[in-house]
Amino acid sequence: MRNTVLIAASYLLLASPAYAEVKTSSDTGFNIIHIATVQGSTDEIWKRLVAPKDWWNKSHSWSGSTDGFYIDAQANGCFCELFQEKGPDGKLKTVGSVEHMRVIFSQPGKVLRMQGGLGPLQSEAVTGTLTVAMEPSKDGQQTKISFSYVVGGYMRYKVSEIAPAVDNVLGDQFRRLLKPFAPALNDAESAKGFSLDVEKLEDDTPVVEDAKAEEPKDEGEASDDQASAPQ
Repeated sequence: MRNTVLIAASYLLLASPAYAEVKTSSDTGFNIIHIATVQGSTDEIWKRLVAPKDWWNKSHSWSGSTDGFYIDAQANGCFCELFQEKGPDGKLKTVGSVEHMRVIFSQPGKVLRMQGGLGPLQSEAVTGTLTVAMEPSKDGQQTKISFSYVVGGYMRYKVSEIAPAVDNVLGDQFRRLLKPFAPALNDAESAKGFSLDVEKLEDDTPVVEDAKAEEPKDEGEASDDQASAPQ
């Protein structure tokens, strides 16, 4: 019974992301950020991330179901939705599809970056880039994860109206993704000091190159130097 209460409490804590903000906006675009730290490894979260049928809200699908959702997590891979229905034989068949986003960067357990206009933005002349970044704790038991969605271009919506709506929907997906993971009891989250775009993926350990030993001069060269030296 106690475990049930603790799990329920964890879900309540994630009812609001630890950090959420329409960080910047202008007449032509906006940037939305959601950040949380949860109990779980990057591998566990990545596995759930690339299976959107298990966590995406079907209310924000084109077909009314997430059964046909999938992410091909490699460059040029598709975050797509298949329209499926049962045929006369009772078997599911695909009768259409839609691309939500396209993968442009993938490094399992670290970053998944996709481009596409989500929801009503699909019909607009905008570019939307969603970066999902992960950073493990030193012991690997916790993960700091973020959604950063940057949108820019021409749209027939007022940014002041569409940005909060997109923020609300994306925040819901973020919470649903992390629902199985208990929140880490850390200090308040902040975007400061956390690389939302994860441009540098190499190990930060400096590479120390061996100093090249100075090649000794042969005896002939030494003699020439001595001969040319002023007396």
